[in-house]
Amino acid sequence: MPTCGELLAGALDTLDGVQPSARLDAEVLLAHVLAARRTHLLAWPERRVDAGDAMRYRTLVERRARGEPVAYLTGAREFWSLELEVTPPTLIPRPETERLVEIALGRLPPGASPAVADLGTGCGNVAAAIA
Repeated sequence: MPTCGELLAGALDTLDGVQPSARLDAEVLLAHVLAARRTHLLAWPERRVDAGDAMRYRTLVERRARGEPVAYLTGAREFWSLELEVTPPTLIPRPETERLVEIALGRLPPGASPAVADLGTGCGNVAAAIA
């Protein structure tokens, strides 16, 4: 059974030079497979990973190396501290869009309950964040 450290090293060999965020991607994918926090992986690199989880992880790393977005591989994306479900037909919320939420919130009167429409702008993440 491989360790977390060995799996991460192998993933970096696969992703380095292919994906600019190779280290982050490798950690996020392993944390997803093991249902653990990234800090757990880093604190216990000697943790053994069973064969099934190791195979699942390597498959995700190969898919990432071919360019599939991490959000589609994990089925989730954080946006404005909200954990959103993401599938291939869904537009992946972009970090830059959080700035749009920040600007919109800054223009709303404090303490008011205004009506805000988010029409045709994607998966609804902007409206959910503003709400």
